Amino acid sequence: MQTWIDRHPDWHYTLYGNEYLASHNFQTKPQMEEYLRRGWYAGVADLLRYEILYREGGFLAEADSLCLHPIDELLGDGKELYTVYENEFVRGKLVSPIVAAAPGHPFLKELIERLSRIPPADLDRPWKQTGNLFVAQLIEELKPDITIWPSYTLIPEHYTGLRYEGPGKIYARQMFGETNNAYEYVSIMDWLCALRQKLYALRVRKHLRKLRRQRG
Repeated sequence: MQTWIDRHPDWHYTLYGNEYLASHNFQTKPQMEEYLRRGWYAGVADLLRYEILYREGGFLAEADSLCLHPIDELLGDGKELYTVYENEFVRGKLVSPIVAAAPGHPFLKELIERLSRIPPADLDRPWKQTGNLFVAQLIEELKPDITIWPSYTLIPEHYTGLRYEGPGKIYARQMFGETNNAYEYVSIMDWLCALRQKLYALRVRKHLRKLRRQRG
């Protein structure tokens, strides 16, 4: 987190943590509480992200991301909504949850309202319900005026091991803290989810090796 402060000395920096979560009322509070109960913290982070951006606007960096260069030039196209591809070649062009927005943006308003209507007991895995897949589908449906950065700008290395080797400028690295077991698991469901992700990564690597052999 310090890397983002160091490379943006003129920015106002706010750390949003458990105290902020506990001391504010949110439209998606019931959904946050359900994800907290299950120990699926990525879902809580997604919901909190949307509510913060809608209220206050700005750019929200991931706590497990490492900033390499200032991103001011990425935000200079006059748009009011930004995200980044997770990876253009893996998992069907999914995008990351919204990373930057103007306060009160109508896309975020619709996103929050839809999520708030989901019965907490019916919540699915965060990447499907609140994050990558959900946001990608909503962008496709509503077609907002949004800038989607190439994955290499903020996620040059996917958690499956697929690494960007091109000439494009890399502004940050995503460390995939939860996916890579950097955090302590609090439930068997978390452990099973991580195991499935590891197996998926192994399958992707095996497929890539096969393609390289065929091309070679």
